[in-house]
This record gives sequence, structure tokens and C-alpha cells, in this order.
Amino acid sequence: MLYTDAVHVIFSCENTTYMWWQAEFLHYTYSLAGMEAELTALIADTEEPEKRFTCNTVRVANYKDSVPGASLLTLNKPGGIAEWAALEGPRDETILIVDPDSVFVRPVLDPGPIPAGHAYSEEHSYMSVDIPSNRTVLDRHCRPEFLAKVQPVGIYILINRACLAELARRWLQKTMDIAADTVCRDALRGTGWISDMWGYAIAAAELGIHHEIRAFSQVTGSDTLQNPITHYCFPLMGKDDGFWEPDTQKPVLWSKWHYRPWENPPDPAGTTLEGHLLLERLQGFVYTRWLETTNQRSAD
Repeated sequence: MLYTDAVHVIFSCENTTYMWWQAEFLHYTYSLAGMEAELTALIADTEEPEKRFTCNTVRVANYKDSVPGASLLTLNKPGGIAEWAALEGPRDETILIVDPDSVFVRPVLDPGPIPAGHAYSEEHSYMSVDIPSNRTVLDRHCRPEFLAKVQPVGIYILINRACLAELARRWLQKTMDIAADTVCRDALRGTGWISDMWGYAIAAAELGIHHEIRAFSQVTGSDTLQNPITHYCFPLMGKDDGFWEPDTQKPVLWSKWHYRPWENPPDPAGTTLEGHLLLERLQGFVYTRWLETTNQRSAD
């Protein structure tokens, strides 16, 4: 069963060129994959000129500087979602939360109505409760009676809207508390880059929300197309070069961090399965943008 009008897909981004092209690419692959659900970007305000997004949009505040001395873009995700979830809308709606750096390979299946207290998400090994830095966050910010209920989940989430509205407020506060905690910031590699993920996981546990584990995505470098979404969170390497690492000395084939819209991407030959499809989709996207621009100029 594919998504119906009872499901709503949302993602958080900033009004910047960097996130605008990712949002447009997401929308392109979303439509190409046959997704029929409503797609809405929650766009945090910036000082840049207002970008024209082609999907539905809701403008929200920018939360990245909400914590003194800890400017974190990750605060925009719980902040924007908390604003949006508080708006009027069908409380029984199923919400799929995605990240802007996502390529839809095929439609995500609709699980049907999700009751309160339940959700679907992915597990992440780097959020294991056995990792000392993670244990530091949990010991300092999770109520002891809920520690055993914390699940290492996040990023792609399916949840009931009424449940999300309650969860999002606590998610934002927990994220801000973790981001403001210098001990946790140091433990989380000095940046707190997964503060919002721990904010979500702890808030969900304290509200009694249990996640059924579902594989939504593969990341760049995984050499698979098993799941319906590719998350291009890491630079793309050659097929024989494995996953990207921060200290890698091997050449990077393509990276969202250095891509300049709307340049043609490199030849996809020789990269991983998900990387090959990503670059093919990006080629198609760039051509479509060029065609639209050319036709507009001709019409003018």
C-alpha cells in the first residue's frame, strides 16, 4: 500500500542556497519515485533573499543560535517541527520525517494508522547506549526510570501527528539542554552534532513512545539499493574505496558540501550502487532545471 492523503512528509531546512538545492533535488526524486503524499519544507529564516521552493512550504523561526555559545544548525529540526506540529491539522495524520539530503529510490510503504505511543524509525550504531560519550548524555539528561526504554533511533521517523505535537516540544527542550551542556558537547566530538537525535530519543522514551525498527535508508558508500531512500550524508567515493572517513587520503568523487548548483555531476561509472543512482538522478535533475530555464527565457 502506497501513501495516501492521510500521510504527510516533512523536512527541515534553512533558506540558504546550500539547502535550497537539496530541497529541490529531494522534491525531484520524490516525484520521480512515485510518492503521492504531501511534501512540506519547514524553512528556517535567514538573511539571504527568500528562495523559491517548489514543494509546499511553512516558514519557521531559526533556532540555531538559541543556545548561547553553541550555534548549531541541528536545533532547527526540532524547533521547526515543534512550530509546525502546533499548527492546525488532522491529528490522526501519519507524518514521515526525512532529511533534505535524501534521494527517493522508490516509494516508502504506508504502515497504516499509527496509534499513540508507537512510531517507526531506524537504528544507528553510533547511538549505542554502550558508547561512553552516549552514556554521558543519557546519564545527564534522561530520567533514570526511563533509561532502559531509550532506543538508538532517529533521522527517518514515521509517527502520528498528535503524538508528534506533544513529543516535539520536549524534543526541542531536550536538544537545547544537551546542546547547552558543555560536558555533553565535549563528549559528542566537541560539536554536539547529534544533540537533536539524543533529544528525540530521550524525549520519546520519557513519553513512552516505542519505535518499531524499520530500514528506511542506505547511506552513501554502502553499495546497496535495498532501502527506499539514499541518505547522502557522506561524500561519495569510488566503488573500491569504501566509506568516506574524515581523515581519508583517497579522492572524493562527489560531495554535497562542495557541489555547486546546478553543475553537472561526475560520471557515475565506478562508484557504488546507491552512488551511481544518486549521480544519475542528479544529472536528470540538472538537465530538467536547464530545460525549464531555457523555456522560460524563450517565453520572455
